[in-house]
Amino acid sequence: MSVATPDRSTLWLPLLRRLTELSSDWTVWKNIDSAFTGGGDVDTVAPGEDWPLIQNEFHTWAKGNGLGPVVPCPHAPFLLHLVALDPRAPNDTFFELDINRRKVFLGSTLFVPADLRPLAGVYEQGFRRLRPGAEGLLKLVQNGTKRGGRIDPDGLRLKNIPQLLSEDWEGVQLTARLFKGAENAALRAARSVIDGGWDRKASMKIEALSLARAIKEPGSVAARLRFRVNKRKCPVLRAVFESKRHVDPGPWLEEVAKTHEVLS
Repeated sequence: MSVATPDRSTLWLPLLRRLTELSSDWTVWKNIDSAFTGGGDVDTVAPGEDWPLIQNEFHTWAKGNGLGPVVPCPHAPFLLHLVALDPRAPNDTFFELDINRRKVFLGSTLFVPADLRPLAGVYEQGFRRLRPGAEGLLKLVQNGTKRGGRIDPDGLRLKNIPQLLSEDWEGVQLTARLFKGAENAALRAARSVIDGGWDRKASMKIEALSLARAIKEPGSVAARLRFRVNKRKCPVLRAVFESKRHVDPGPWLEEVAKTHEVLS
């Protein structure tokens, strides 16, 4: 017997439309469907100077919808997690909006918010998001590929990557420019997935060039190492990455309050 998934789109949409108005560089860049139909998070990008404005809007939205407390967590590199508890949730889940100011892939910068501006648009639901081909290519390297250029079939399927690539080849081509020095490899990898295959050599080239660029970005590598420590220590990051947004609110908030601001 299948279990019906909740429809959270009517709750999320007013916030996403408002953030589209407030920040010209704010964009949803992946996984919106899982946030709308279940307990997934909303993955977005925005420059750091817009973070206070977005945090304030998220807090206002949460209070207006009977959610909270709200917890901002800055303990992941280049990323702000905004969490709002849901007192009505039967399984103690929370709402999560992530804001990234610099996406790092294998130790080197893949994009910053301004890079995604020409790859995004405001579509029928009224908020800014990446075009399908752009989302598909970025997911391909992060969710559909394992180290060593190996395929991750579960990632491809669960993240809907082949369909995203297939429906917007122009978007794939435009996004391949982000893979400096590996643009053709990114296109070959994407085309192979569309055709039902896998180009491991192309995926390995993307990986190799990303790792090579990491040498020029020691700060990114150091931030990643700090993140591994924070991920074990921070109760918010543990809830996000290990508990999948399921917490026991009382004890969890007590622990969170020791290292985070808690907004009622």
